[in-house]
Amino acid sequence: MPKQDTRTRILVTSLLLFNDHGEPNTTTNEIADEVDISPGNLHYHFRKKSDLVEALLAEFQADVHRVLNRPADETTIDDFWVFLHLLLEMLAAYRFLLRDMETLVATYPKVGRALRHFAKGLIAVMQVYVNLLARNGALRIGDSDTVLVSRNIVVITLFSERFDEVSGAASSADDSALRIAGSVLALLSPYATDAAAAHLKALRDHYRR
Repeated sequence: MPKQDTRTRILVTSLLLFNDHGEPNTTTNEIADEVDISPGNLHYHFRKKSDLVEALLAEFQADVHRVLNRPADETTIDDFWVFLHLLLEMLAAYRFLLRDMETLVATYPKVGRALRHFAKGLIAVMQVYVNLLARNGALRIGDSDTVLVSRNIVVITLFSERFDEVSGAASSADDSALRIAGSVLALLSPYATDAAAAHLKALRDHYRR
């Protein structure tokens, strides 16, 4: 099999195992076994586990760049809903980064820098969305509440799954994403204008379980 195919298979398998078991609990030998190659072959492509983490981090950063686009001036609740789904899909795909965040940041400084940059960018984009929704008549919200609500949305989005694990309410990645989406929409609901309230409620009801 061509070299690039093997490298891609190693990365895909590493991501799946990191997501399922955590990066600290996954060895390169386990990755090699899952890919059905020798440890030496894996070592040829990635000399250390840190090389695997950094390669996956680069993929994450590329996906962040694609997702965190500035919304269009005519942004609607539906546009925000689509953005939220894309964001949650991306976070689910790289959930090991948040699941093992403290360990990863301590072990791999690049992870810490990337996550800080991502968090700041996400808050900035979220504020733009909330401001545009207010400007376009979907929300009635002041500047101070915009900052607070945007921050709370980001906290819910990034850390709800970890809280569920601590509180004993852990579930599948799909169920967690649905619960997070519903929580975010609920956070916006008190600020909905009369024109947008019914539509926002319909979207929220979609996530009730």
